[in-house]
Amino acid sequence: MPSEYYPEIFGGEMSETCEFASLDEANEILGLMMRHWNTIAGALFKGEVYVPLLLEDEDGRAHGNDWARGFMRGMGMRHDGWAELVNDDERGGCLIPMMMLCHEHDEDPEMRPKPISTEKREEVIVHMAAGLLGAYRYFRAHRQVSASAHTSEPRRNDPKVGRNDPCPCGSGKKYKRSAAGRR
Repeated sequence: MPSEYYPEIFGGEMSETCEFASLDEANEILGLMMRHWNTIAGALFKGEVYVPLLLEDEDGRAHGNDWARGFMRGMGMRHDGWAELVNDDERGGCLIPMMMLCHEHDEDPEMRPKPISTEKREEVIVHMAAGLLGAYRYFRAHRQVSASAHTSEPRRNDPKVGRNDPCPCGSGKKYKRSAAGRR
């Protein structure tokens, strides 16, 4: 929900970290953010690869580190859900490009990948965009399985009471003549 991720985006509660010139300005900025979210969601829903917006350096090269760190922060907000994908031997690899760029300059040398050349970086960024679609497909399939499990028909555990059987309420009347049977 936006109320959950806005503090991550704005660096704290909006009331404490943001000063908008007017309500119209605030609505415009929040509207742009929602439109951007919907653009990404729409592309992924259609099965299209979404190439993230990446900051470029003074030479016009996109490194992707900031984006990848933000993505990993977002994953941290739903750690348990993402852990399922990370630990999936078949599909978890879609997150490797994000992890590589996130940890490229990590303080811990054990976390850093091998140096990434300019050509390799371009390849990693392409795989990162494909990885987004892979992650989306993974969670979409899991949502569909979960939704179908919750929409099954309710099952009757007790045997059905026939019209001529005694009412289970204990009145001694036939079910068809009791208050319960006439509902």
